[in-house]
Amino acid sequence: MREDIRRALLPLLKADFKWKKQTGTWLRQGKCPDCNEHSVFTHEQNPWVMSCERTNKCGWQGSSRDLYPEIFDTWSNRFKATPENPTAAADAYLSDARRLNLLGMRDAYSQEYYRDEARRIGSATVRFPLPGGSWWERLIDQPGRFDRKARFAPGKTYKGQAWQRPDVSIEDMANAPSIWFAEGIFNAWALEQAGQRAASTMSSNNYPAEFLRQLRTHIAASDTPYRKPKIVFAFDVGAAGTKASRDFVEKATKEGWDATAAQPMGEDESGKELDWNDLLGFDRLGEADRAEYLWHGKVLLAANAQEKAFLIWDKHRWNSFHFTFGNRTYWCSIDIAVVQEKIDEYRRGRTRELKEIDKDEEAAIREKASLEALSVEEIANCAFRVLYRQRDEATDETKFYLNISYPSGKRPSVKGDFTAAQLRKASNFEDRLFAFGGVWTGSGLQLTRILQQQTPDLPDVRPLGFTGYCRDSQTYVFGPIAVAGGRVYKPNENEFFQIGKKALKLGTSEKLLDIDYDADQLDVSWLPHLWTAYGAKGIVCLTFYFASLFAEQVRAEMKSFPFLEMHGLPGTGKTTLVEFLWKLLGRENYEGFDPAKATPAAMARNLGKVGNLPVVLIEGDRREEASHAKRFEWEELKTAYNGRSVRSRGVKNGGMETFEPPFRGAIIIEQNEPVNASRAVLERIMSLGFDMSGWSPDTKVAAEKLEQWPIEKVSGFIVHATKREGEVLARFRQAFAQYEAELLGMPAIRTNRLAKTHGQLLAFLDAMRTIVPLTDDQQAATARFVVEIATTRQTAVNSEDPVVSLFWERFDYLEENEDRVATVGHINHHRRHDEGLIAVRLNEMEARCADKRLALPTHAELIRALKTSKNRRFVEVTAVNSRNDNVGAVRCWVFEDRSRAAGHRKS
Repeated sequence: MREDIRRALLPLLKADFKWKKQTGTWLRQGKCPDCNEHSVFTHEQNPWVMSCERTNKCGWQGSSRDLYPEIFDTWSNRFKATPENPTAAADAYLSDARRLNLLGMRDAYSQEYYRDEARRIGSATVRFPLPGGSWWERLIDQPGRFDRKARFAPGKTYKGQAWQRPDVSIEDMANAPSIWFAEGIFNAWALEQAGQRAASTMSSNNYPAEFLRQLRTHIAASDTPYRKPKIVFAFDVGAAGTKASRDFVEKATKEGWDATAAQPMGEDESGKELDWNDLLGFDRLGEADRAEYLWHGKVLLAANAQEKAFLIWDKHRWNSFHFTFGNRTYWCSIDIAVVQEKIDEYRRGRTRELKEIDKDEEAAIREKASLEALSVEEIANCAFRVLYRQRDEATDETKFYLNISYPSGKRPSVKGDFTAAQLRKASNFEDRLFAFGGVWTGSGLQLTRILQQQTPDLPDVRPLGFTGYCRDSQTYVFGPIAVAGGRVYKPNENEFFQIGKKALKLGTSEKLLDIDYDADQLDVSWLPHLWTAYGAKGIVCLTFYFASLFAEQVRAEMKSFPFLEMHGLPGTGKTTLVEFLWKLLGRENYEGFDPAKATPAAMARNLGKVGNLPVVLIEGDRREEASHAKRFEWEELKTAYNGRSVRSRGVKNGGMETFEPPFRGAIIIEQNEPVNASRAVLERIMSLGFDMSGWSPDTKVAAEKLEQWPIEKVSGFIVHATKREGEVLARFRQAFAQYEAELLGMPAIRTNRLAKTHGQLLAFLDAMRTIVPLTDDQQAATARFVVEIATTRQTAVNSEDPVVSLFWERFDYLEENEDRVATVGHINHHRRHDEGLIAVRLNEMEARCADKRLALPTHAELIRALKTSKNRRFVEVTAVNSRNDNVGAVRCWVFEDRSRAAGHRKS
C-alpha cells in the first residue's frame, strides 16, 4: 500500500475500530461492527482488509476500499502524470484500489482522459485495447458523477472477442486445464493473479465465439490436437450473469467443449455481492475457494428442481431443507431408510455378483438411489427473502422487508413489508404474501425453518418519520439522496442508505423534495434577479432558508434558532419569493400551510415532518372567529424556538405513552399583518415588512424570471449547501461571536435575545458566501438592513399595541368617572383591585363605550390584541366573584397592573 493512502486510512481506522493492541505489524482487538466484540485485526502496514477473528460466531470482513471509498475515489489529483511516468494515476488506481499486480501488465493499458462536454466535467481513465480494434476504459476520478463508470470505443465492436493478458499466449490458453471467462477485465486479471487461467468477455452479452474458434484452430494444428481445456463461464452474480452463464454453457457444450459455470456465491444466498476482484482483495481465490465456486456454478446449471435438490443434499447431507428454482420455493426431504432400500433394489437387479461391483458402479448406484429417494414439493409459487428489519422506536413497531421474485417472465420482483405476526404464523404469512400475488402452500414449521436461515444477520434500518436532518445520525435524508460528512449517498439495492455503520431510510411515503443534483454544477445565475426584485430583503430571506439547513446544529450548540416573519399587503411579492426559495430546496408549487385551518393533529404533523427545513405558516392569525378546536395561538411556538416539542399525541399501543417529537425545523411566518403576541414571542421573531416601495418595471421582470425558473436547474442547491456543512458551520461560529457583541454594543438594542437572533442571521449571511457569490456591496447592504430590522424589532417589543393602548385609555376614562364609594357599577369587577388586579367584561366595556359614544376597536381585534398587553399584563380569562353587589360570578378578562400594585405596596 502506498504511504499516502496508508496515512489517510490509519486515522479513520483508529476512530472507527478503536484498536486496543498492536502486535508487531498487526493492529488487534478492534471493535467489530457486527458482533461489537473487540476482535477485529488488520495489517498495520497494509490495512487492506479488516477481519473479525471470531470466525465461527461472526466472521465479519470489510475492505478499506468499501469502508472508505472517498480515499479511493480521486487519483489523478493525487498522482500526477509525468513524462517519466505518464500512467501514474492509472498505476496507483490498479494497485491500490484494485490490488492488482502490475508485473507483466505495463503494456496492457494506458492512462487517458474523458470529458463530458455537456456537463463540463472530466476524469482520468485506465484504457485497455481490445481485440478487433476496440478499447475499454474505466473512469477513476469520482466516477459516481457520471452516468456510466466505464466506456467502450464508440463505433467499434468487440463481438465474439475476449481480452487476455498480453503476457499470456494462445498456447498458454490451450495448455490450461480450464479457462474461466469473467465479465470485466479486472475480474479476469484477478483470476490470473490467483493462478487461474482467465479471459474477459467484457460483457455478459458477449459470447466469445471468435476467441474459441481461434483456440480450437490452434489446438487442431498443434502436435496434441485432442487436448481440450474446460470452459468455465464465471459471470457476475445477478439475473443477467446467471442467465448468460446458463445460455453460454449450453452453447459451448453444443460446440463440443466441456463447459460449466462458476459463481462466487449461491443463487439462494444473501449478502454483499462480491466479484472476483473483490475476492482477490479478501484472499479468497485459492484453489479450494475456486472449487467451492465451481460447485455453486454446477448448482446454477441444474436442469430441474430435483437435480438441484440432489446437488445440495449431496454436499451438505441435510435431512430436509428449502431451496429455490426458477423463482419458486421448494422443500426437499429424504428418508435414509428409503435410500438403502433403493440401493438394495438396484443391487439385486444386477446380473453380476455383488462382489464384482466396483467402487465407481457402487457410487453410481448410491447417487441414483439418493436422487430418486428425494422428496421435492413446491411450497410457494415465488421466491422470497427477508432483506432487513425496520424498527420505529417512537411507535414501538417492527417491520420486516422482503424481496419477492416471481417465475421468470411473468412479472417483476417487488419489495414489501411484513409484520412479525405475519411472519411467525403461516396463515398470516399466506394472507400477506397473497396480497403481493404469491401463494404459500407450506407448513408453519417450513416457514420457521426458512426464516431461521434468513433472519440471523439482518441489518437494522432506522426509519425516519421526517424529511431532512437527523441529529442522532448526523445525516441529511432527502428521499433519493442523503448527505453525511460532506459526502452524497444514494440508496442501495434494498432502498436504504448505508452510511458507515448506520442504516437509514425515510419512514414515510410522502415525497416532499424532488432534487436534481449535479455534483459539478451549481446554478446561481438567479442571484442578480433576486437582488433586482427584492434587494436586501430577498437576501435576508435567502439567508434564512440557507440557515434553516443547519438549524439542528445551531440549536445543539446555542439552544435556540430564530423565527422569520414576512408580512405585508397582498401583491408585494411574498408568495413569489417564498415559492422560488422552496425551489432551491427541491420543493415546487408549495408555499406553506395555514395553521388556522389545520386540526391539532395536522398541525403536529406539519411541524414534525421536516428536519433542518423551513416550516412556513401562512395567514396564521386572520380567522379570529375560528372554533376553539382550530384556533392557533402564537404562544404555542415558544418551545419551537429551543427545538422542544410543540404538540404531542398519544401512541396507539394500548399504554399511556405519548409521542412528543422535538421541533427540528425552522419557523417562517408569512401573512398580511405582523404577528401580535407577547413580548416573549416577539423577541423570537425577526420581522421583515414587504410593501410596494421601490417597485419598478425592472423589479417586475426580475420577479417574473424567478417565478418561471425551472426547479431542475436550482434544486441541487440544497445538496451543495449541506455538503459544505463543516465549512459553513465553522464560518458561522467564527462570525457569530463578533456580530452578537456588535449588536449588544448598540444603544438601540437592549435585549440579549434580539442580539442573539439577529447575530445568528448575520453570521449565516457570512457563511452563505461559501456557495452563493454575493458581492461585498450586497453583503454590506444586507448586513445594514439586518441591523435596521433588529433596532425596529426592539422598538416594537417595547411598545404597546395601538389597539391595547386605546382600550386602556377608554378603561381609565370610564373608571375615573365612576363613583368610587358605590357598591355597584364598577367597570373593574375584581375584589382585589387595590392589589393590582383588573377584571373586565368585554361586552360590558363595549356597551359603556357605545353609550358615551367613545370609539373602541372591534370585539375580534380586542380578543387578538389584549393578550399582548404589556403595561397591564394579561393573566387569564376566568370567572370572577364581582365586587359589584347583586352581580355574583362573571366571566372576565383578568390583567395585572404593576403600577397599581406597586402603589398599594408603597402605601
